[in-house]
Amino acid sequence: MTTLEGKVAIVTGGGRGIGRAHALALAAEGAAVVVNDPGAQFSGDGDANTGPAEEVTQAILEAGGKAVADTTDISDWDDADTVVQAAVKSFGRLDIVVNNAGISRFGTIDNISRRDWERTIAVNLNGTAALCHWAAAHWRAQGPEAGRRIVNTSSGVGLFPIPGNPMYVAAKAGVAALTIAAARELAELGVRVNGVAPVARSRISETVAPHLMKPVEEGFDRMGPENVAALVAYLASPLCRFTGRILGIVGDDLTVLDSWTVSRHLNNAGQRWTSDALEAALVDVPLQQEVAQQSLFGVETAQVPPQEVLAALEAVERP
Repeated sequence: MTTLEGKVAIVTGGGRGIGRAHALALAAEGAAVVVNDPGAQFSGDGDANTGPAEEVTQAILEAGGKAVADTTDISDWDDADTVVQAAVKSFGRLDIVVNNAGISRFGTIDNISRRDWERTIAVNLNGTAALCHWAAAHWRAQGPEAGRRIVNTSSGVGLFPIPGNPMYVAAKAGVAALTIAAARELAELGVRVNGVAPVARSRISETVAPHLMKPVEEGFDRMGPENVAALVAYLASPLCRFTGRILGIVGDDLTVLDSWTVSRHLNNAGQRWTSDALEAALVDVPLQQEVAQQSLFGVETAQVPPQEVLAALEAVERP
C-alpha cells in the first residue's frame, strides 16, 4: 500500500525542478496534489493552461494519479489562502503542505536593491509563512487530527551563511526558525512540521554551479531532484516520527542539523557588565567557531568566520 493514500497535498513551486519532483513523488505515494506554480504568469512560459503547473498536473493524471494546477502567487499573504481553498474544493480536505517555492538574487549587502531584498524575502519567507498560516487556520477550524504535515524548504546557505546573497541567506534562515516555532505551535492540532535543506538540480543551482549540476549519463545522479523528493515523501508520511527538525540532503548524503546552542556561559555576579569586564571575560573565546556543515560532497568542517575575513579586517585595522 502507498504511504499517502487518501491524503491531499499542496506543493508550491511544483512546476519545475525540485518542486516538480516533490509533486510527482507525493502523487506516486497516493496523495492528491495541488501543484502550485505561477510560472506562466510571471515568466511568460505560455498561458495558465500550458504553464509548468498544468504540465506537471497532466503528468500526474496520465500516470493515474489525482492533481489540479494552481497559479497563485503565494508571496501575497491574502492570496495564499486560495491555494488552501483549492485543495479543499478539489479534494475535500488538506493534509500536507510542502513549501518549496523560492527565488534567488545575487549581490552583497551594499549593492543589492530594495527590489532584490523585498522580492526574495516575499517569495522564500513570506510565502512559506503565509501558506503555513492559512493551512494552520484551516486545521484549527477543523480541530485536531493525526497525520497532518508541513515540510518547509530551508537551505544550507541559510544554516551556514555565505557571502554574496544576503536576502536569500536571511530568508532561508528565517524558514528554519519558522519551522521550529511552528512545530511547537501546531503539535496540538496533530501537525508535524519539519524542514529540508536540499542541494539538487534546479534553476537556482544551475545558475550558481552549472558544471556540477549536469545530469549523469549512467549510474547514480547525485544532483537529481528525485533524491530530495524521497526525503520529502518520507517527512510527509506516517512513517516520520520527527517534528521541528531540519534535515539536509545531497544525493545519498543525509544530514541531521541541530539548532543554535550555547557554547559558553559567563556570569557577572549580579552586576551589570562593563566594556572592560566584557573584554576580560571574553579574552579566551576563540575568534572562530569550528562547524560541521553540509556541502555538495557530503559533510565538511569549516571555520566561521573563515580566515580570509579575519585577514581582511586585520589589513584595514593594522595596515
